[in-house]
Amino acid sequence: MDNEQIRKEISARLEIERQVREQLCNIEDQCASTKKSPWAWLDSKIALLVIGAVISGVLVPTFQFTQEKINWHRQNRYDSLDRQLGSIRESLKQFIAAQGLSAELYNLGLEILDTSSAALLQARQEDRHEEFRALRTQRVQQNATFAATVFFFPTRSREPIREAWNDLLLPAQKLETIVGNLLRESAQGSDDKVPRKPTANEIAVQLDVSLAEVNQAYERVLTMLRQQLQEVEHESTKFQ
Repeated sequence: MDNEQIRKEISARLEIERQVREQLCNIEDQCASTKKSPWAWLDSKIALLVIGAVISGVLVPTFQFTQEKINWHRQNRYDSLDRQLGSIRESLKQFIAAQGLSAELYNLGLEILDTSSAALLQARQEDRHEEFRALRTQRVQQNATFAATVFFFPTRSREPIREAWNDLLLPAQKLETIVGNLLRESAQGSDDKVPRKPTANEIAVQLDVSLAEVNQAYERVLTMLRQQLQEVEHESTKFQ
């Protein structure tokens, strides 16, 4: 056998070996692909039908129910905040009305001081007492009305509001006491045996100081109420 024949046989064997190796590689790739894709069965028509049935029969109704539940909670929360806003606004009105009674007490005190004629003062004494008693009764009722509305504010703000409100009641009561004393003194008239009474100017200063204290405490409470109103309004916009 010559060299040429030997080379041909070697080349043929090498070609056969190469083809065998390629086939083995293809088989290994197919096996590896099968192992890496355990969900290959999903490509079948039956699998697609099953998936479609699950989506339309389970997932879609579940999603719709969840969405309706979320909308229901949002609507309930919005309605609750809307009612709370109405109650807070009403509370503000009651608070402002309570402050108005303190202003009326102050004006009553000034009217008594401005009455220059003793005869005229004595003639209107009963009217002044009646007005004072009416204002005192209204103030007690109005204070109770507002105090009951503090419940409508957010829980975390109720105690600070009550504390600020109690701080307002002290100067308001002081103002009422000054006016009440002024009425009693005007009814008693001048008596030399009675120790020195405050002058009209001194009483006017007391009235001004008391009203200033009332206004300062009033502004503090009013600021707190308005702040809570704005916070609830802002929260309600999230659920519209």
